[in-house]
Formats: sequence, C-alpha cells, structure tokens
Amino acid sequence: MSRPGLDNEGIARVAVVLFLFLPVAAWFIVAKQLYGFTPDNIKEALPFLVKNTFSIWQLWSSLLGGFVLASVIMVFVVKYNKMVFKGAAFSRFYRGTQLVTQDALARLTRERKKQQVTIAGVPVPTQAESKHFAIGGATGTGKTTVMKEMMLGVMKRGDKQVILDPDGEFLSTFYRPGDVILNPYDERSVGWSFFNEIRNEFDFNRYARSMIVQSSSAESEEWNDYGRLLFREVARKVYQTSPSPSVEEVFRWTNRSSMEELEEFAEGTEAQALFTGNDRASSSVRFVLSNKLAPHLIMPGGDFSLTDWLADDNSKTLFITWTEATRAALQPMISCWVDTVIQIVLGRQTGKGKDVWVWLDELESLGHLPTLGAGLTRGRKKGLHIVSGYQSYSQIVDVYGENLAETMLTNHRSNIVFAVGRQGKATAERMSTALGEHEVMRDKQGRSYRWGEWATRSRNHDVTNERVVMPSEIMALDDLHGYMSFPGSLPVAKFEVEPINFTRSKPVPSVVPVNEMRELGGADA
Repeated sequence: MSRPGLDNEGIARVAVVLFLFLPVAAWFIVAKQLYGFTPDNIKEALPFLVKNTFSIWQLWSSLLGGFVLASVIMVFVVKYNKMVFKGAAFSRFYRGTQLVTQDALARLTRERKKQQVTIAGVPVPTQAESKHFAIGGATGTGKTTVMKEMMLGVMKRGDKQVILDPDGEFLSTFYRPGDVILNPYDERSVGWSFFNEIRNEFDFNRYARSMIVQSSSAESEEWNDYGRLLFREVARKVYQTSPSPSVEEVFRWTNRSSMEELEEFAEGTEAQALFTGNDRASSSVRFVLSNKLAPHLIMPGGDFSLTDWLADDNSKTLFITWTEATRAALQPMISCWVDTVIQIVLGRQTGKGKDVWVWLDELESLGHLPTLGAGLTRGRKKGLHIVSGYQSYSQIVDVYGENLAETMLTNHRSNIVFAVGRQGKATAERMSTALGEHEVMRDKQGRSYRWGEWATRSRNHDVTNERVVMPSEIMALDDLHGYMSFPGSLPVAKFEVEPINFTRSKPVPSVVPVNEMRELGGADA
C-alpha cells in the first residue's frame, strides 16, 4: 500500500497538535525533573512554576526546545507529504490540478452513510459514477485488478451489471446462482433471439442497426443500409406470419431462397424497391446479410429477453463471454447485445429501474459499438454507468475514427491511468494531458563573481504552466501503480492497488464448452 498523505486541513491539524503538545510536554518533563510533583504539592507548585516560567531559564528553554522540535517535525511532515509530486519544488501554487496521495484523496471523496464503490481503496464519489470511467494501460499493468475491486463494490450494493468478459475471468470470480451467461459456445448459456426483444414497430429498425453495425467506409455503409432495409422488412413479415419466428427463418428467406422467392416474399414491403435494379446489386445486399446474420444462427433458441432482464429488479449480473478463438465469430453478436442493452436503458423513464453498470474490457477489440456514444452522452439521467478498458488510443481511433474516438474518451470523466509501453508515446501524451496542469511559482537564485570583489546574489520568481504528470512518468510506472482523477475540482492521486484474493469452495469454470457441462459453483466468491 502507499504511504499516508495529508491534505491542507490535515496538515493544519497536525501543526496545531505539534505546536501545542510538544512545548507543553517538554516544559512539564523539565519541571517535574527539577522540582518534583507529588499529589500533596502539585496544586501549589504548578501555578507557581507556570507564573515564573520566564524567570527560570530551564523552563523557558524547555518551551523553546519543544517549539523547535515541533518546527523540525513539521518541515518533515510537509516535505514527506509532497513526495508524491516528483517535479522540482515550487514556492506557491496558484491554480490547476493538485497531485496528492491516494489516502489524501480518499478523505476528500468519502461520503457519510453511502455505500461507495472503491478504486485502490479510494471511495468513488457517487456523482461521478454516471459520468463513466476510462481505464487505460498496457496488458498486465492492473486494469483487471481495478475492475474486480469495482465489480465487487457494485455487487455488494446490488446494482445490475453487464460484464463483457474475455476468457471468462470475471465470471469465474463473481458468478452467483441466478446470474445469466450469453455465449453460444458455453453450455450454460441461455437461449436468445432478437425476436424476444420486439415490443414496438420501431424495434425492427433498431435491431437492424444493431445487427448490421455502422461501417467506417462510405461505400460499405451504403450497402449496409440496403442490408438493414431488407433485414427489417423480412424480419417484420416473418414476425407477422410465423407462429414461432426465428433467425433461421429470416436467414432462409434472405440467403437460402431463390431471388424470385425472396422478391415475392418482400412484395408489398419497403424492401420491394431493392429488386427493381440488377441482380448483382440484389446479390450484394444478400451477401451483407449473410455476413451479419450467420453468427446468430449458432445461438441456441430460448425465451431469454434482455428487455425483461433489465426490467427485473431481482436480476443480478449478465456475463457476455468469449475466448480468443471465438472472438471473431461472436463479434457481431457481442456488438448487438451491447447495443441492445444501451438502447433499452436509454429508452426507459428517468429514475426508473436499478442503476446498470456496463463493463467494456478491451474496448478496442469489440469492434464498432453503434450506441456507445449515445450511452456516454445521454446515459447519466438513466442510471447508466460505463467502464471502458483500453490499451492504446490509436486502436480506438482505428475502430471509431478520430472525431468519434475523441468524443467518446472526453465523455469518460473519470480516468484511471496505468503504464503504457515506452513506444506508446501518443497514448501517454493523451493520458498526461487528461490528468491536467498546474500554475506554480518557482524561486530562481543566481550568484555572480567579479575578480577581487564579493559575490553577488540574485533571486527572481518564475510563474510556469506545466503538466502535473509527464508522459515519461506514465510510461515508467510499475505494474499495479497508476494515477486516478475524478470529475470536478478534486485533485489527482497517485495510487498503488493491491490485488484482492478471491477464493471459492467450488470453483466456477470460465467457459464450459458445449456438451461438456459441469456443475456450477456456489455463490461464495
């Protein structure tokens, strides 16, 4: 753990104690040694000695010695307290960001009678929860450790959680009976279909955009729009005509039936216009759907509904899991599920339902999440809390583009910064900028000599604007060490996080491959 730190109020309290206690204690010890105190004479001797303190050199010397000792200790307290800032000492702070220890920040963020989520033991301000969290750093630096600590706090408080869980590490740690798993390659997964989420006519358009995510290419996006149109209209007609609508039936019409059969089925819908051109264009639209719908065919059937799960105050945690081997195959479904969750939360009435935490570990590997931007900008009043973990800024730009990536990271108001590789200069630069600057005064002294004369000294004051944390300091961080900042005027804290050791009497496997079902462990994490 890190050493304790003090804010200005704490330093003032220490000063009062030192300058009152030490001189009095020194005086009393000397007085007792010189004159002795007994129960019989203390009432007479003590007032006499107090009155004549400055006439007896031993007594006034003890007061002076106690004062000097208190001053020396205070110098060390102040100097020790500022050691978290590694730059050159400054004589005056004007404005900007201050850098403190995690213990000093914890004293500022602790709220009475509230169960707060913690990061490295620092209570997260409750008003900061809905302003979202960005946790950046290279692999193995501590991102997962911080997420686990936060998840445990959320679980104890009873909020709902949707956890995107590569390799199932969070599931193996926190799974409880009643939790839900979504992963078609896991025997424990519930069955789901987008038809389970249809409540209104506009849901078909909404799920069309979830199924076929936005492309960064304008040309590809045009064909995606045609694909969304075909999917929407075919899915709507299947829903209206079939007693048990399924993705398989939608896929059969859009990709396995002949062009003539599909055209006949789409007659009378808005998709009919797609068949007025050449067959090549129609085939391209079908190819788009084949690519996007095929992953949904592996999902087992069932009646699980994300809409109903989010509306149920008794539900607990939803785990969306995958392995590295299945990530590419499941990416369209993962995007669809996250998109669906965010849209449902944004669509509910303000102040209704439990707070929902969405954990996006390895954000850059998830592909384009269409509604993530809307969730970050409009989710605050809906009780939506998004926690995004990432390794590098450039990878996010590759997925979302420069402008959208900037908007997204800007709306993660709490920043947790771990070490990045020494070649990740752009990421470290952004992190350093996000942690802030301060304006301080530094004293500069000079000395000059002239032959045959005394040396002359000069002193001037230099007011500078500078980074509180340099990019090189971020790149040089040890594992499990980092910086944290919360919205508002709170200072930045340097911290060290200690891993929590989770043990279970019945271990829960991260993934149970299909046809290899094993017994789930109990809720004893």
